[in-house]
Amino acid sequence: MKPFVVNVANLVHRPARRRAEELSGPTSKLFVTETFVPEGGHLEVNVLLEAVSDGILAVGEAKVNWHAECRRCIRPIIGLSHVEFREMYSENPVEGETYPIKHESVDIELVAREAILLDLPLAPLCREECAGLCLTCGSDLNDGPCSCAPAAIDPRWTALSGLSVDELELPES
Repeated sequence: MKPFVVNVANLVHRPARRRAEELSGPTSKLFVTETFVPEGGHLEVNVLLEAVSDGILAVGEAKVNWHAECRRCIRPIIGLSHVEFREMYSENPVEGETYPIKHESVDIELVAREAILLDLPLAPLCREECAGLCLTCGSDLNDGPCSCAPAAIDPRWTALSGLSVDELELPES
């Protein structure tokens, strides 16, 4: 049996029965833009399964490491996605609302994967204050300034260069 498929025969049609499960194992590849969980990434799931009148309620959390490149300096990043979920399983699932109970079993990986996909960063950064790369020579500005001459200011903006924030008249709130 797959590591995230849980037999719920002792819960089905027995409202208020509960069972906690700790599951772990490899997951298939997940990705959003340039952020991805590699094939075989180690997924950990803690879930409380509870029988309710409409099926099985799964409340839990999932954790997995993701990989990406920093959007500013293109350094490799490894991050942790740690998400919570609360989903319903039903013998008569409604697409987009509930997950299926098949042969008295539920597949927790489906719920965990969807929650993780929503958590993966679309534009990952190695750190919030990442300086990025020089637009001229491509040097990593996190390692220090490069030897390039400062970029020329567009002449259309020169009139604003003499202004300071203190001189601006801001409306009072």
